[in-house]
Amino acid sequence: MKHTRKLRYLLILGCFLICPLVSRAEDQTEDVRSIDIGIVNKVNGSVHGFELGAVNEVKKDFIGFQAAVFYNDVEEGMHGFQLGIVNHAGSLNGVQIGVLNFNDDTRYLGFFPFINAAF
Repeated sequence: MKHTRKLRYLLILGCFLICPLVSRAEDQTEDVRSIDIGIVNKVNGSVHGFELGAVNEVKKDFIGFQAAVFYNDVEEGMHGFQLGIVNHAGSLNGVQIGVLNFNDDTRYLGFFPFINAAF
């Protein structure tokens, strides 16, 4: 009996920890002005603040710190810091750290491994 009660409490605790992350996997059509945490974060507006997830996609500008397990993508202006395996920015004013870093708005090499910076 005690084992089933402990298992039930662990499942309830796990649901409180995991369910908010899973529920954040839908599209957001408005701007985010704070913290955006989830498994897949897709924002059709701008983000000003902190974004953390497995995959982060922002359609407009991003100002702040963006960290992903796999992929960060900012289609317009990235102003700040990106950390992930693959990072992409339409234009970069900051630093990207990852295995593959892409910056579309450059006169030189648009791809750079490990670290990329533009100011």
